[in-house]
Amino acid sequence: MKLKVILAIFLLPTLMYGQQEAANWYFGVGAGLSFTSGEAVPLTNGVLNTIEGSASISDRNGNLLFYTDGSTVYNRNHQVMLNGSNLKGNVSSTQSAIIVPKPANPGFYYIFTVDKPDYFRVTNDPIEGVHFSEVDMSLDNGNGGLITGTKNTHLVTYDPSDPVEKEFKSSEKISAVIAGDCVSYWVVTQFTNKFYSFRVSSAGVNTSAVISTINNNFPPRINEQDLNVTAPGYMKISPDGNYLAAAYSGTSIGSPRSGGAKKTGKVFLYDFNDLSGRVSNEKLLLANAYPYGVEFSPESTKLYATSNNYNTEDVLQNGELYQFDLQATDIASSATLINSSRNVAGALQLAPNGKIYRAGYSTDGGFVRWNLMSVINEPEEDAANVNYRHNSLDISPKVVRLGLPPFVQSLFNNNFEYKNICLGQTTEFIAGDASKYDAFMWEFGDGATSTATSPMHVYSAAGTYTVSLTGIINGIPQDPVCEEVTIFEIPNVPSDFILKQCDVQDSDPTDGIATFNLQLAKEELSQGQSGIQLFFYGSEADAIADVNNELTLDNIYRNNAPNEEVFVKISGFGSDCYDIESFRLQTTESVDLSLETATGCDLGDGTAEYNLGTIAENARNDLGLNSDVQLSFHTTEDDAILGTNALPNNYVTSPKTLYIRADADNICYGFGSIDLEMTGFPAVQSLMSLNGCAADFPVILGNDLDLANPDEFDYTWSTGETGRTIEVNDSGNYSLSLTLKESGCGRSIDFNVEKFEAPEISEIEISNNGSENDLLIFTNSTDDNTLYALDNINGPYQSNPEFRGVPGGQHTIYIKNSMGCATGEMQVSLYGHPPFFTPNNDGSNDLWRPYDISEPGFKFQKIIIFHRYGKIVAMLSREIKGWDGNFNGRPMPADDYWFEVTLENGKIFKGHFSLIRE
Repeated sequence: MKLKVILAIFLLPTLMYGQQEAANWYFGVGAGLSFTSGEAVPLTNGVLNTIEGSASISDRNGNLLFYTDGSTVYNRNHQVMLNGSNLKGNVSSTQSAIIVPKPANPGFYYIFTVDKPDYFRVTNDPIEGVHFSEVDMSLDNGNGGLITGTKNTHLVTYDPSDPVEKEFKSSEKISAVIAGDCVSYWVVTQFTNKFYSFRVSSAGVNTSAVISTINNNFPPRINEQDLNVTAPGYMKISPDGNYLAAAYSGTSIGSPRSGGAKKTGKVFLYDFNDLSGRVSNEKLLLANAYPYGVEFSPESTKLYATSNNYNTEDVLQNGELYQFDLQATDIASSATLINSSRNVAGALQLAPNGKIYRAGYSTDGGFVRWNLMSVINEPEEDAANVNYRHNSLDISPKVVRLGLPPFVQSLFNNNFEYKNICLGQTTEFIAGDASKYDAFMWEFGDGATSTATSPMHVYSAAGTYTVSLTGIINGIPQDPVCEEVTIFEIPNVPSDFILKQCDVQDSDPTDGIATFNLQLAKEELSQGQSGIQLFFYGSEADAIADVNNELTLDNIYRNNAPNEEVFVKISGFGSDCYDIESFRLQTTESVDLSLETATGCDLGDGTAEYNLGTIAENARNDLGLNSDVQLSFHTTEDDAILGTNALPNNYVTSPKTLYIRADADNICYGFGSIDLEMTGFPAVQSLMSLNGCAADFPVILGNDLDLANPDEFDYTWSTGETGRTIEVNDSGNYSLSLTLKESGCGRSIDFNVEKFEAPEISEIEISNNGSENDLLIFTNSTDDNTLYALDNINGPYQSNPEFRGVPGGQHTIYIKNSMGCATGEMQVSLYGHPPFFTPNNDGSNDLWRPYDISEPGFKFQKIIIFHRYGKIVAMLSREIKGWDGNFNGRPMPADDYWFEVTLENGKIFKGHFSLIRE
C-alpha cells in the first residue's frame, strides 16, 4: 500500500525551513551545543577528543548529519561514518576542517581538511596540507558515507617550485562563504603572503585557486620545539561576504635568550570580493600580541578577537577579548578591551541565535577539565553594551579546550525562511528582520518575482532554484541575499516491488528466511533520482511515527517470516516531503556459479593483476548465462551474499579465492567462487641504460635480456619493430613490450640510450691580469662530467672549466668527457711578461721582453721601459730580442721598472718587473 505525500504533511507539523545547518556543534572532549531551541543547550553525546579543530553540519531543519575532527567523520548516531576514517586533517590544527554543501545537490557535502603545519607532535609524519572529500548522505541508510573516488583530493595552496612552501603547504586557516553569484561558495585558505580561494559549484570543487597576494608575508618560522609559530590562529569571512579577518599568532621566532616570540602576533582585516574571490586592502588592527580567535557580528558591523598577553619571558599573564568597530573611520583605533581574565584566548564562533561563544580554559589548572564557556550576548552593540558573560555557560561534564567548529559564514546572515517544498504545494517565503526595510523585491529563480513581504509561489517543476531577496530602504536597494530552495518530487514506486535474496545462509534453502541488504533496493525505489533518502521500517506506523528517521531497520536485515512485508519511507533530503511504500522480501533458490581457476600475471612482487570484467564475460559464456545476469566479485562470502564491497574490474592481489554474486533484474540469481592463480614471468630488468661515444654507434638493444627461451616471447618495440633486437643511431628513450605467447603475460622494458659526442672547445674567454691570465672554457658538451687540462693531454684534469694565473705565451687546452671519448683541444696565445730578469750573462734570463704572441694583430709594435721616477730608459722595437738592463751603455741599478707595450691591434698593456743583480 502507498501513503500519499499529502497525508504525511497533515500528520506532521509543517516545517519552516531556516538556516539551521549550524544548529549542532561538537568540539573539545565529548562536548557539544545544540541551538535548535534558540538557546545554547549542552550536548553530552559527542565522541570527539580534539585540542583545537572540528567541524559539524546539520540539515536546514537542525537535524544533525555528521561531524569531524578533520581525521575521522562521525555520523548522526555518533559512529564512524561509512569510509569516514583517515582524512588528512589534524586535531592540533586551528581550523582542521570545514563543511560546505554541494550546490544544487541536496544531501551532498564537501569536507575540507587542514593538516598540522609542523613536526611538533610527530617528527617523521609528512605535512599533508589542504584536501577535500565528498559525503553522500543517501549512503548507509541515510547515515551518509564518503565517496571513495573523491576522498582526500589534494588542493595546492603553495608554490610547488619553492622547497619550503612545498614542504609546509599551508597555515592552519580556512573559511567559507556563499559567493556573490548566489549559486556557489568560496573556500579560502592562507599561506605565506597569499590567499587561495576555491570555488565550489554544482559541478564540484574547482581545484584551480584564485590567488591574492598581500603585502605582509608569513612564511613558516620553526622554533626550537619544531613549532611553526606563524601558522596558528583563526580566519573568518564576514557573514555579508565583504570582509576577511585573520589572526596570526606569531610572525617571528623571537629571541632564544629573552623570549618575546609570543608578542609578535598580529590581527589583520582585509576586503573580500565575493564575486571574484579576491582578498585585498590589508589593514593592521592589532600588533605585539598573541591573537587566536576572530569572529564577526551577524550584521558584519563589528569584529571580535581574542589574544593572549605574555611577558618578555613568554609566560602567559592573561587572555583578552577585543571589539573593533567596522563602521569607524579608523577601525584600528576603535579597538576596545571587553574582558581580561586568566582564561586563554580561545576560539570565537557566531551561533544561529546571533550570539558569539568563546572557548578556552583557565590557566589556573583548567586545561585538563574545564567546563565553562563565555558568551557575547549582544555582539552588534558598542563595546559597553555587548552584555559579555564570562565563564557563564556550563557544559559539564564535558570539556572545552581551544577550538569551536567553523561554518559557512553566510549561514549567519539573516536572510529569509520558507516552507512547503513538495512539488504541487504553495511555497511560502518570510523575510527575516522585515521591519528594517520599506519594500522588498523577490526573485524565485524560475523567472517569477514578487514585491510582497511574505509572498507565496508555486513551482511548476522539481529542482533547485536560487531565490534572492533585495530589501529597499528609502528607495535604495540594499545588497541582495540569496538561498537555494529545492522543490522535491517523490518518485512513484511500483506497489508490487519485491526484493529477492538467494536462500543460502542456513541448512534449509527452502525456508524463505535469509539475510537481506535493504540498500540493494535503493536504485529501484529511488529510480536514480538524486537528493532522495530511503528509510526502512517493520510497519507503516513505525515509519509515520519516526519523525527524525532514527528508528529504522538495519540495512542488513534478516526477515522473520517468508514473504515478509517491510516499509520504506522515501524522503526528499532535509524536507518533509515523503512517500511510504511497502514491499516484500522473498527468497529464491541459488544457482551454483563456481568457475574454473583464473590466471593472472605476476607483477614481480608476489601479486598479479586480474581483469574481473573479462573473467565475468568469460563466465557468462561458459555457464550459458543471459546478458541480463550481472556478476560481482567479493573477497568474503558474506560480502557476496549481501552484495556489499564489490571489487573493481582491475584488481591486484596475491593468489586467493574470490566469491561471486549474480543478479538478474535486481533479483539474486546465484553464488559461486573462483580461485585466482598467478603465472610467473622470467626476471628481467625494467630499466636498462646504455651510454656510448658517437664512434660506438649504431648500438644494438635487446642483446642483454638474457632470456632462457627467447622463442617463447613476442617482441614489440616502441619503434614499431617486432624482432628480438633493434639497432639505434641516436640518443633517446626506447621501450620493449615483452609478452609470453602462452599466457599473454607481459613486461615493459625501458631503454635509456645516451650518445656522447666527442667534446669540442667552442670559445675561450681570456681575462688578462698583467703577467698572468684567467681562462674560461666554453664547449659543446652536455656532459656534467666534462674534464679540462692545460698543456698536457695526460693531465691532470679538472672539472672546473676555469684556469687562473696562466702565464703569457702559447698554451693548449684539452677537454674530454666521462665516457673517455676522443679528446678535444685548442691552442691559445696569451699576453704575458717575465716578472724579473737577471742580466749577468749566464745565459738564463739575461734579457727582458714580453712573451711573443704569434696571432695576427697581437705582435708587439713597440715597448717603452721607465724607471720608478718615470724616465724612459729603453725603447724596444719588435726586432730587438729584449732589454739588457743598460741605459746609454751603463748598467741600471737593481730595482722595479715599469713598461708600456703596444700591440699591432692597438691594445696597450702596462705593468712592472724587477731587475735583479747578483
